[in-house]
Amino acid sequence: MNTAQERFRAFLALQRDDYQRALPEKLAQLQALWAGLDKDAAPPALSELERHAHTLAGTAGTLGFREVGLAAKSLEELLARAGEGGAALTPGQRSEISLALAALQASLPAD
Repeated sequence: MNTAQERFRAFLALQRDDYQRALPEKLAQLQALWAGLDKDAAPPALSELERHAHTLAGTAGTLGFREVGLAAKSLEELLARAGEGGAALTPGQRSEISLALAALQASLPAD
């Protein structure tokens, strides 16, 4: 019997599979945004990076990629804190963000 619940579970499984395949590209987008920031980047330049991290955190968590969601949330929070002062990022902040991106990379599920 193919109940509505079974169809919904099948739909979610397909969404999860598609999302897992897309995760490396999503991380590559984050890394490209980060690499494209000027070393003296001020908080407004971080807003797009923060938005991408926020989206990744929410969607990954919703689709069951807990570790990815937590790593993306940590990156998002770090970017938000870095943007609070209005000044250019310090070397320490840049290092923390780079480490958070590496942790996000490490959280991706194996193929």
